[in-house]
Amino acid sequence: MAVRETKLTYDSYLKITDLLKCQAPSTDVHDEHLFIIAHQVSELWFKLMIHDVTSVRNIFHGKGWNNVLLHTAINRLQRVTMVLRLLVEQFHILETMPPLNFMDFRGHLNGRSGFQSLQFRQIEKLLGIKDERGHEYGEHRYMDKMKTEDKAVVQNSDQVDGGTLLDVLQTWLESTPGIDNRQFWDKYEENEKMDLSPLLDISQHREGFWKMSPRSLQGALLIMLHQDKAEFQLPYQLLTLLMDIDVALMKWRSTHIQMVHRMIGQKQGTGGTSGYEYLRGTYRDDYKAFGDLFKMATYLRPRAEIPELDVQHG
Repeated sequence: MAVRETKLTYDSYLKITDLLKCQAPSTDVHDEHLFIIAHQVSELWFKLMIHDVTSVRNIFHGKGWNNVLLHTAINRLQRVTMVLRLLVEQFHILETMPPLNFMDFRGHLNGRSGFQSLQFRQIEKLLGIKDERGHEYGEHRYMDKMKTEDKAVVQNSDQVDGGTLLDVLQTWLESTPGIDNRQFWDKYEENEKMDLSPLLDISQHREGFWKMSPRSLQGALLIMLHQDKAEFQLPYQLLTLLMDIDVALMKWRSTHIQMVHRMIGQKQGTGGTSGYEYLRGTYRDDYKAFGDLFKMATYLRPRAEIPELDVQHG
């Protein structure tokens, strides 16, 4: 790793002087300064999330079960979760601005909206959140309001080698040890209340209900059932973190929705959306990248009823 020889100061290393010049309010309204800084800080955290999620995707891409640096992936995903939780708290700072103060400069924001955040759209794409149904307002889609170059970045975010984080994780889960142990699955299904056909029978795999492949779902279920086994403890921690990210992201959406409602009521959004109503439409289960992992709890049974799994000869 090359290291620059130039002697750095705190200011030159962090570009503090340049950073502090990035706030350019459109008015002299006092609270516009808060509004700008809060959004700029969010974009910096988004940049870190993209950096970490991309690295985790690369850790899994093209790797077999035993060739993934799980401890590194877990560490970085823990950080992503913490950043999302921090961003939720940041909304409370914005809420110190009375709605009337916001009205004093909101008129100068026409055409400018968080709706257009390129980095947030990249995060959604990188995680594996699809947008076939979402991000619409009126008869248009959110990308209609984006610059041509930004639109290309978003469209290509999930087209890179390896695809999204969800894509590479599915491939990895499909190699879960013991997944082909038919004896285990037969014993587990003996309980008449446990119908595994949606997972085990590809002909019953409902498109639109499941995002993940049947085999990757089977791998995820094995990990959850045998989370106490040494070889599955880190994989289970990974799956838990993926659900934590979805939960944190949904909390971010919920808090954002309520803050917008508090600030502008039923007014139209500055980016051309319906504002509060548009945001409410983004708070649903298909905005979870790893929503299928939540559904796995449907197929869990008490430990005493779980057959032993031979991962060596599965």
